[in-house]
Amino acid sequence: VPAAGSAQPAAGLGFYLLAPAIRGPGSASDDGTVVLTSSGPVRGKHLLVGSSTVTAFLGIPYAKPPMGPLRFKKPVPHKPWRHVLEATSYGNSCPQQVFSGYPGSAMWLPTTPLSEDCLFLNLWVPQPQPPALVPILVWIHSGGFFLGTASLDIYDGRFLAAAESVIVASMNYRLGALGFLSLPPAAPGNAGLWDQRLALRWLQNNAAAFGGDPAQIMLFGQSTGGASVAFHLLSPGSRHLFARAALQSGVANAPWASLSAKEARERARALGRLMGCGKGSDGAVVDCLKRKDSEDFVQHDFTITRNKRLVDFPFLPTVDGDFLSDEPRRLLEAGHIHTKPILTGITANEGSMFLMFGAPGFSLENDSLISWEELVEGVRFMVPGLPNVSIQAAALRYSQEGKGRGLAQHRWAMNQAASDYLFLCPMTELAGQLAKAGIPAYVYFFAHRSSGSLWPHWMGAVHTTELLYLFGTLASEGGANHTHTEAEAALSRRVMRYWAEFARKKNFFHISKNESQVKGPLPTRHCSFWARLERISGPKGKRWCREGERHQFHSLHQGRRNPELPGEEL
Repeated sequence: VPAAGSAQPAAGLGFYLLAPAIRGPGSASDDGTVVLTSSGPVRGKHLLVGSSTVTAFLGIPYAKPPMGPLRFKKPVPHKPWRHVLEATSYGNSCPQQVFSGYPGSAMWLPTTPLSEDCLFLNLWVPQPQPPALVPILVWIHSGGFFLGTASLDIYDGRFLAAAESVIVASMNYRLGALGFLSLPPAAPGNAGLWDQRLALRWLQNNAAAFGGDPAQIMLFGQSTGGASVAFHLLSPGSRHLFARAALQSGVANAPWASLSAKEARERARALGRLMGCGKGSDGAVVDCLKRKDSEDFVQHDFTITRNKRLVDFPFLPTVDGDFLSDEPRRLLEAGHIHTKPILTGITANEGSMFLMFGAPGFSLENDSLISWEELVEGVRFMVPGLPNVSIQAAALRYSQEGKGRGLAQHRWAMNQAASDYLFLCPMTELAGQLAKAGIPAYVYFFAHRSSGSLWPHWMGAVHTTELLYLFGTLASEGGANHTHTEAEAALSRRVMRYWAEFARKKNFFHISKNESQVKGPLPTRHCSFWARLERISGPKGKRWCREGERHQFHSLHQGRRNPELPGEEL
């Protein structure tokens, strides 16, 4: 295992080392636009990316439409076809509410029709195909398990595929109650995770047909997509389907990522009552819900949890005894996670975006200069199960360390508390467990606030910031009149390279010392505090991170300022 400190990070990104022609069933065309898969032949389309060419295969169905008797059930593989399937446009997006009116909302709105017939996948393949099989990076989108689609421009895989000569793939999966309602056995739960697994299996089975290496599949995702990746790491049935994993701003042990079986049942029954299906047994409720229109679910999904806590998604993965045998934290503590190299990390200001959607005193209409009382209520809203003395202690701890003066200090404190509790500390726990087991794990810290961000400047590098740089889709942000700087374009090229190098079974130790230098520890100083609160007020043994483990984290963080990326130490 290389010594800590032998790796170096890129500008804008800190890495923390914890431990160490047509291939396939048949050829159908010489130009690479038609590939024979196990499901049947598919025709893609060539896309120019600068001086390179990528072939996109879009909207390939991997499962039967999960409608009628298949609603709430595990996905069923799509029936094979004999004709050449035109895979030149995205498939439908899964049913979901459409939210707008916040900064940059247009880039997150579904771009294809909403339908239960939505289980499609996409691939972007470099052309001409490299002489040797290449890694496949399989993306799982975010959206709180109730929003999102793989067809967003920000997730366009062509740029990453062209820049790094890798294959990029993505899939849709069922969302909301249609994807995660749990009333077993009629609705066994976790349907969306089963969708992801089936798509992943299809990609592994057909990797070579597209020039990909089935032994070099890297699963990566952000937010609930990152949590999804972690669920696959914890599920024995998924582990053989990929070789490496990247968990970005989301892990399975985060407080917002899963539900207990009891809570999942209560929410399912509550939804049944809202939709006129509240009477009878669980099976009767499911039978009734199967007869409802998909739009009815979309209208009622979020009513279940509205205004109960800061981050509380309505329907989530849960312990089902099949996909998940136990709660994520218990599986982690028991060492039930596969020994695959892991890349995980966060942005510098993960919590700030979520504060804008309901935290007391936060608003896009002003500078969100909250009072002490609003800080206390914000902590209470974030962790409603804590006793008042613990809430006061948390607010005081962060406000005493707060940056700025007066009310700006309270704003900073709430931002930092949310970032720590919801993202940093759960990620720290996961990474610590991996290090304890001797699993190679890398942690990044993305600190650059994008010049095209439409959020208030005080919010910093918000949740999702790194995605533009990872996919090379900077043009998705800031509007038609905004141009990102050359330094940002260079940062994007570096981020794409690091993820691709990780997928190629390489490491980060070759990074030039001219790009960055070692600086300070990973900022986990408050995680032990949250752990103590959990031990005092939560279930016995429940904790976010461990005392005595923080010394294992060696921060490799950019230590100089880039004059072309102002205002951020990267």
